[in-house]
Amino acid sequence: MYPNNIKRIFTGLIIAVFALIATGAHAQTQTPAPTPTQVSYFGFFGGVSNPLGDFKKADYYNNKAGFAKKGLTYGLDGTWYFYKNLGLGGAITYQDNGELNQANADSLAAGYTRSFSADYSNITATKRYQTVNILLGPQYTFAKGKFLLDLRASAGILKVFSMPETSITLSGVTDQTATFYQKSTSSTVLAYSGTAALRYKLSDNVFLTFRGAYLYSQGPSVTNQDRTTNIGRIVTKQPFNTINTTIGLNFGL
Repeated sequence: MYPNNIKRIFTGLIIAVFALIATGAHAQTQTPAPTPTQVSYFGFFGGVSNPLGDFKKADYYNNKAGFAKKGLTYGLDGTWYFYKNLGLGGAITYQDNGELNQANADSLAAGYTRSFSADYSNITATKRYQTVNILLGPQYTFAKGKFLLDLRASAGILKVFSMPETSITLSGVTDQTATFYQKSTSSTVLAYSGTAALRYKLSDNVFLTFRGAYLYSQGPSVTNQDRTTNIGRIVTKQPFNTINTTIGLNFGL
């Protein structure tokens, strides 16, 4: 359900951007004075990555729940304008969405104990969500005085460097005597994004930028190791879903 909805949103954003181009072109046939071409720019940003949906949930019984946390994000951003207010924008973004805390480990242990009818369960969690996304797409800019509003629809890749890894040991379960694992992963998957940024012109070529960027990816496949039974929580794929709120500086080219 989620992938189809995201594709519809992404397609809608692209259609909206090109509809704005068509509207602008029609307006120019009615008005002799052309709209000034925007200044291409590059810059940097930093702020907070906020997990959403299943990625944020901490629910043993939801196999898509990611137990993700708010974390640091930063990156580089830029746009090349090739026709008036229309440009091609891109961003490279690092984000950290945390690790499993003790409350998460205790919740998972209680879930496995119930599922396996175990005497007790012990969970050890290591590693954290660390990713970089590289995204590119069309951007349209609205200008009013010293303010500029940028709308962008992007697609690209999400490089997953690590994810939380858990080892699970059960007591009193004859069918699962060995410790089993939900492994971390390092992989590259497709990602989609919608971005809105408000830029304030500090000077002709310097902008203070407030930015919100929504990201969705179906995420990487997850390996489960040394299980002898399929009872209990089994994660085979981990979706990513975040909105990053940042502030930065952009510099005209």
